[in-house]
Amino acid sequence: MDNNNYEELKGSAKTFLQAVTSDNLYYGLFLLAVLIVALKLVDLIFRPWKKKKTSIHISFLKGCLKAFLIITIGMKICSLSETLSGFTSQILMSSSLIVVVLGFVFQEGLSNIVHGFILSIFKPFQIGDRVMITIDGEGITGYIESIDLRSTIIKNVVNSSHVIVPNSKMDMCVIDNSYFDSNSVSSNFLDISITYESNLEKAIAVVSQVIAAHPYVQTARKEKNITEPVAVLVRDLGDSGIYLRASVMTKTVEENFAACSDIRRTLVACFDQESDLEFAYPHVQIVKE
Repeated sequence: MDNNNYEELKGSAKTFLQAVTSDNLYYGLFLLAVLIVALKLVDLIFRPWKKKKTSIHISFLKGCLKAFLIITIGMKICSLSETLSGFTSQILMSSSLIVVVLGFVFQEGLSNIVHGFILSIFKPFQIGDRVMITIDGEGITGYIESIDLRSTIIKNVVNSSHVIVPNSKMDMCVIDNSYFDSNSVSSNFLDISITYESNLEKAIAVVSQVIAAHPYVQTARKEKNITEPVAVLVRDLGDSGIYLRASVMTKTVEENFAACSDIRRTLVACFDQESDLEFAYPHVQIVKE
């Protein structure tokens, strides 16, 4: 019974394929459906890596597979039309047109493919890295989202828009990659100013202790085996007060932004509790004689 069902199913499938392939229109629609399903399958296969910080090899390979499917099946569909098939044959038989076509491809398309291949080999960034680049005089800071045969997509941190950068330009520009070294840390200056009437040494000690006590700072300092107190320097003696500067060290840029915000809030609370500590601000003092 099972063998009979199998033979019937096999015969039905063969009959369906013969009916489809016998008519160019139906065959073309069938190939188009196959292309759509194949592209969906590629997306499904690479979905586990979509939300992870993965190698650009994965993203570039996905783009190569999709481009290969589109070109291969697209050429097959075009060959079903006598008009398009004849036009394609004329192009291939004309050496002058070949030169023109190849020149255009090498200048526009193949250049991006080659540079995309170079980026995937030398890996100046990975998917998910935060980079800062300058293209045509415009600075862009954002996260690498994907790379395909033609372009690299960056999610801008300023307005969350997606910036599509051709691979040829991406390969030639200077890339400031915050995540290039997994063992590196992010460091940022924290500047505050205190009045001349404040206790300078006490202010330095409080700032140092507050920075060192933050969890993100503790994690980064522990990985770097740093045990010395956080250095707080007198950056300048200004008209309105004494300017202090300290370095806040964290694992990532995002942690650094959060840590600096928390440290500033904690310092405001600490200074409010101390009578001999006060933040400086521009003010005018009028003395009557």
